Amino acid sequence: MKQSWFAAFAASLFVVLLAGFASAFDGPSATAKGRVMLGHVKAGDATAMWGELSSTMRTAMKDSASFAGMLVSINGSLGALDSVVSEEISEPAPGTWTYVATCRYSKVPVPIAMTFTFDRDGRVAGMFARPAGGAPKEHASSHLEYVTKTALRLPFEGEWFVVWGGRTVAQNYHAATRDQRFALDVLMVKDGSTHKGDGKALTDYWCYGQKALAPGAGTVVWMRDSLPDNAPGQTDAKNAIGNGVVIDHGNGEYSLLGHMQPKSLRVKTGDRVKAGQLLGLVGNSGNTSEPHIHYHLQNGPKPFDADGLPIPFTNLLVDGAPVAKAEVVKGQMVAPGTAKH
Repeated sequence: MKQSWFAAFAASLFVVLLAGFASAFDGPSATAKGRVMLGHVKAGDATAMWGELSSTMRTAMKDSASFAGMLVSINGSLGALDSVVSEEISEPAPGTWTYVATCRYSKVPVPIAMTFTFDRDGRVAGMFARPAGGAPKEHASSHLEYVTKTALRLPFEGEWFVVWGGRTVAQNYHAATRDQRFALDVLMVKDGSTHKGDGKALTDYWCYGQKALAPGAGTVVWMRDSLPDNAPGQTDAKNAIGNGVVIDHGNGEYSLLGHMQPKSLRVKTGDRVKAGQLLGLVGNSGNTSEPHIHYHLQNGPKPFDADGLPIPFTNLLVDGAPVAKAEVVKGQMVAPGTAKH
């Protein structure tokens, strides 16, 4: 998925409105209100939260349904709130209060600072989450030395560019998350661009409509192809994967591919597939702003509820050179090929 939980949450939910007036809403009130809002987040109670948002915040969130979907996506990415480590309260402007709760969540390795800003009437005028104390770090995976059992091929034909891939956050923002620890995003580039023309139409993008292939043999255990494609530049954070599939390869290894075109999938749940078999067509559904393939390997069938596993592809070309087996990384041009052993 093109954006990590942190990037998606920060981009989608960060709105700040500061009121420069005195108010009867004070520090203790803000602390109490902050705890209530944190409880609503923990419970996934979007209805209660929506009732506390300022009018400007509501406008920024579009509507209650979009806000609810966003909250579901965020809780799915962070997991359960395990504990509150600390609380802080400040008054950045007269009558405006900010409550920050540093929390630990089950699916992310670092503490998360949950922040709520309240206007002079006690309404939520801003909210966001970010890693406490700095930028995201690599998820502390116990699978760094895992030896993948499934023989995996690149899930496409032709030469593609690795936008995100590798084991460090610098190479791959996915590396900060549990399930996508070794994930990659790939797309096609020609003459230094991902699209022709101005890129305003999906059909301008070189990889739009290309074939998404099964990276290995297995059984389809999850699929979806009913979501619409986003227009370029827009995203659907509520349905992060978009249209895609999960394939059970056996031995506790599962492939997840996302962002396919609606109604393009050629497989259904329960189907057996072979390596290289057509799954569907590359689209722009889900939490993505331009067409690409998202792919990762994990140790369970449920999206967002498994550990990511390393992805060593076999028999490929990396920057034009044949390689027998490799984990691809950001900045490489890769293609299926016959490697020299």
